[in-house]
Amino acid sequence: MVTDELTAKASPEQRRPGNPGRSGRTSTGPEKQAGAPRQSATRPAAGAPRQPAVRSTTATTKAATTTGTSAAGTAAAGASAAGTTATGATATDRDPAAPGLFARLLAEAGISDTRFARQVNNRARTQRRVELGLARTTVGHWRRGMKPRDPMVAELAAAELSAVVGYPVPPADLGWRGEGYERDDLGLAVADLPDDTLRTLAGLSGRDMRRRDVLHDGAAFAATAFADPVLSSLTGVISRITGGTPASPSGGAMIRDMTATFRRLDARFGSSEIRPQVVAFLHDRTRAAVDGPADTDTFSALAELAQLSGWLAQDCNRHALAQRYYIQALSLAEHAEDVMMAGRVLSAMSDQAAALGHHRHSLALARAAIDRAARQSAPPVQAMLQDRLAWALARNGDESGCMRALAEMERVISREPGEAPSWAGHYNSGDVAECQGHCFMLLGKSAVAEQRLLEARYLQGEARARSRAYAEADLALSYLRRPRPDLEAAIEAGYQAVELAGSVSSTRITNKLTELDEAIAGFSKVVAAREWRNRVSDVVDRGREQPRVTTG
Repeated sequence: MVTDELTAKASPEQRRPGNPGRSGRTSTGPEKQAGAPRQSATRPAAGAPRQPAVRSTTATTKAATTTGTSAAGTAAAGASAAGTTATGATATDRDPAAPGLFARLLAEAGISDTRFARQVNNRARTQRRVELGLARTTVGHWRRGMKPRDPMVAELAAAELSAVVGYPVPPADLGWRGEGYERDDLGLAVADLPDDTLRTLAGLSGRDMRRRDVLHDGAAFAATAFADPVLSSLTGVISRITGGTPASPSGGAMIRDMTATFRRLDARFGSSEIRPQVVAFLHDRTRAAVDGPADTDTFSALAELAQLSGWLAQDCNRHALAQRYYIQALSLAEHAEDVMMAGRVLSAMSDQAAALGHHRHSLALARAAIDRAARQSAPPVQAMLQDRLAWALARNGDESGCMRALAEMERVISREPGEAPSWAGHYNSGDVAECQGHCFMLLGKSAVAEQRLLEARYLQGEARARSRAYAEADLALSYLRRPRPDLEAAIEAGYQAVELAGSVSSTRITNKLTELDEAIAGFSKVVAAREWRNRVSDVVDRGREQPRVTTG
C-alpha cells in the first residue's frame, strides 16, 4: 500500500488539536504559539461544543504504536508523519483560477463524494496497481477549492471526472498539477473513433468556455501539427460512421441554420462579438451528440460549426486554439465523408498558416485541399479552394502558378452552382475580383490590382463589412504604390476602410489598417497624412495592442 503520498485522509478524531505526530511537528494554529498551554488530547464530553478540525499542511495524526494497528491505520499514520493528507491537499493550495469547477461538474453528473472516491480508488487499483485509500472527505475538500498535491492522484481523479462527464477534463482545467503538466495536446490529434472525436471537441470547447489559459497564452501554434491530420485525410484512414441510425430530421438542420446565422453576424460585426455564443453552442451540441446516435448529417453539421469556431478563434488571435478546432473539424468531416467540408477545412488551415508567416506550409495545405475535394465539389466550393491556392502561390512568389489558379477560379465560378452547401452560397463575383486584386498586390502588380479592387467595390454586398474593409485598405495601398503615389486617393479609400471597420471586431482588419497607417506615415510632412493619423489612431492602435502570437 502506498503510504507517504497516497494515504487515507485522517479523521477529525485523529487530528486532535495539540497532538504531535511521529515527526514531532505540531499544528500551526494560534493555540500552538510559544508558551501556550498544551491542549487536552481527550475528546470533549457529551453535549460540549465540538472543536473544529484544523486544516493545515502540518496537521498530524496520532501514531500507531501497538502491534495490533491495522494496515490502513499504519498508512494513515505514515502520511501524517510526513505532514500530508490523502492527496496533499491544504488550505493554502486553493486555486482561484477555476473556482467551483470540480464541484459544478460533479453536481452536473449527479455523483456523490462517496461514489466518486470509490471510483477513483477502483481506477487507481486497475490502472496503477495501487491502493489509493481515497476518502469521501477528501473529495469534499476538492469541491471546496483545495487540490491534490500528488500529480498521480490529480491525474487519476481528472481521468475519472472525464469519464463521468463524457469529455476530457485535464487536471490543468481544474487548477491541478497532473503528471503531464507541461504537455497540452488536447485537440491536436485525430481520434480513431467518431465518438472519441466528439468527446475531444466537447472537452476543447468546454475548456474554451472556461478560459483555461494554456490555449490562450501558453500554447504555441505549430504548422507541423497539421501534418498528421492532413495525411490521414488524404489517405482515407480516418474511420467513417457505419451502421448509424437514420439522421434526425432536425438535428443537423438546426445546427446548420444556427451556424449560417453566426456566419452572417461574423461577416458584419466581426469575431469577438459572437465567439462566446458560438463556442457555447458548439459545446452544447457536441455533448448532445455524444449521448445520441451517430449519423453523418449531424457530424457534417458539427464539422461546419467547428470550422467556424476555428476561424473565429483565429480572427481573435487565438491561434493555438484555432488550430485545434480546425483539426477536429477535419476529423468530423472525414467521419461523415463530407468531402467538400474536408476541403473547406484544409483551405482554412492554409489561411491560418499564411497569416502566421508559414508560407510553404500554407501552399502545401492549399494543394491538399484541391487534391482532397476539387473533383467532387460544387463550382462555388471549387472557386473557394482555388481562391486559397492563388493566395498561397502569390505569397510564395509563384506568378505563373497564381495566374493559373485565378483563371481556374474564374472558369468554375461562371458555371451553374449545382448543389452547393449553404456555407459556400456567399461566394460570388465580388469575392473573385477581391481575390484577384489581393493576389496582384502580393505579386507587386499594383496597377492591375487597383482595377480589380475598384471592380470589387461595386460587386461586394454591404453585409460583407470585413471583406469590403480589407479590400478598401488594399486599394488605398495600391494608390500609394503608383509610380507617382496618389496620397489623396489613398486617404479617401483608407477612410472608407476605417468606416467599414468601425463596426467590425477583427484582428485581420486591424492588422491591415496598421499596414496602411505605416505606409501613410511616410508622408508625415503632408497635412492630410497628419490629419489621417489623428482621425484613425483609435482604430489603428487596436492592431498594435494585439498580443504576440507564439509559433512553433
